[in-house]
Amino acid sequence: MIIDLNHAPPPETAQDVVIVGGGTVALLLAVLLERQGQRVTVLESGGGGFETPAQALNDATVVGRAHSGIAVARGRALGGTSNLWGGQLTGFVPSDFEARAGVSDAPWPITYEELLPWYEAVAKELRLADALDEHTPQARKLFGGGYPDIPGFTLFLTRWLKEPAMARHFRERLQNAPKLTVLLHAHATGLDLSPDGERVSTVRVARPDGSLTAIAGQRVVLANGTIEIARLLLASAAEQPQAPWVGNPWVGAGFQDHLEMRGGRVHPLDKPRFLRTFQNIVLGGHKYQPKLRLASASAGAGTLAADPALQVTGYFAFESSIAEHLQHLKVMARSLRRGALPRQGLGELLRHLRGMGSAWLPMVVQYLRHHRIHNPADRGVWLVMHAEQLPRHDSRITLDPQRKDRFGMPLAKLDWRIGGQPELRAMAGFMRRIGDSLQAAGLARVEIDSLLANEDTRALEQATDTYHQCGGARMGHHALDGVVDNGLRVFGTDNLYVAGAAVFRTSSYANPTFTAMALTARLAEQLRPEVPV
Repeated sequence: MIIDLNHAPPPETAQDVVIVGGGTVALLLAVLLERQGQRVTVLESGGGGFETPAQALNDATVVGRAHSGIAVARGRALGGTSNLWGGQLTGFVPSDFEARAGVSDAPWPITYEELLPWYEAVAKELRLADALDEHTPQARKLFGGGYPDIPGFTLFLTRWLKEPAMARHFRERLQNAPKLTVLLHAHATGLDLSPDGERVSTVRVARPDGSLTAIAGQRVVLANGTIEIARLLLASAAEQPQAPWVGNPWVGAGFQDHLEMRGGRVHPLDKPRFLRTFQNIVLGGHKYQPKLRLASASAGAGTLAADPALQVTGYFAFESSIAEHLQHLKVMARSLRRGALPRQGLGELLRHLRGMGSAWLPMVVQYLRHHRIHNPADRGVWLVMHAEQLPRHDSRITLDPQRKDRFGMPLAKLDWRIGGQPELRAMAGFMRRIGDSLQAAGLARVEIDSLLANEDTRALEQATDTYHQCGGARMGHHALDGVVDNGLRVFGTDNLYVAGAAVFRTSSYANPTFTAMALTARLAEQLRPEVPV
């Protein structure tokens, strides 16, 4: 059931779980809990689609390093940021959860092996259980009968969802599940605590007209995104000195994002084989993107072991004169598949069709014969890196006491900081190794960016954030080491939990969504009632 607080009051029925946020992990958690028979309410601050007043609630103060994602990559609407992303999923690797010299002095309080079944559970939930990966025989066929050997590197495939928008993926459950209620335009402004501070009694919610209501639940889960989770915890602590997290040094601290940067231009030596190896794949309605990461030390004798430092991944960006036309045609096709009319008129459609020129024939041939998305790359090929950043305690989210939203809640203030030299060394080392390996494999010659090759700190000015916001409520071994325990419960509380990338200690090289969803599926099982509801 979906209720818009613009038009109706919230139900008065007592809830088992209240979930703050209506994005990717929030909706996954809601559906899983409702299937257990629990009564669940989801609080979404936006509406069914993007609206200017709701998006304005994302306003924040940014100091330190520029960060574009805080403004353009947060969606306040049912489904959250899943309405904006492409649906790419990549898991972490075992070393991400371990202590790493120079990166993390302690391991995560959960191991890769513990999380692996939950990756598989999420893949099944999202209908990816039978999707291609680098271990399946079909993958080898796609690469000409043998998986490409690039010395010292692992070639892996990221998977893209057919339907990345979670509100559409879970539409039937959200609308018809008898014990699941979604409240739209429900902006959480505070957590009201019991006198001893150990329990959240109600979540304070502002309606669009500014009036307040209180939503009560046996348990409360904050799943409203990295920035907003820290903001809500900090704002609630400022009002209630009995909050157990008052004085916790990790609330809002350890904010991370991946750095994206072009490492250099790529000159294919064997263009047909290079394209067959690195162009995107479409099979069974799923899209896959080949990417490279350094082989791990456990990969076997003769491989190039990765340094015990920051993780980096690379992919190839193919630039062409048809890119604009192809992107518009994709948007049109996507609209038609969803039963909506494209915004562009017939004239625009014809313009983009003409703009494709002679590229149609090789594109069709590549798709039918090799399941590849052909790109002529007539404007060049570039190697793009996503690099893990060094976790820093002083990279953090705080409150701006001088600025408030229209409901009187202080805005978030982001001071994003990176180590600088560690990230630079990791990316420069990655580029040198990949250049040697691609040359040795007879695939390509890499012309490394000169600033990066010299490890000149000015190279970091070219690096941007990737909208992969992590940290601020990290998982810890105890209250002085983090905000939540390995069960994602806030230290010192009985019934307050955090779901999402906010709990990450380190950020790996990978898009955080898959790991955040795996942790969320694990949380759903932990919240299963001992006595069936």
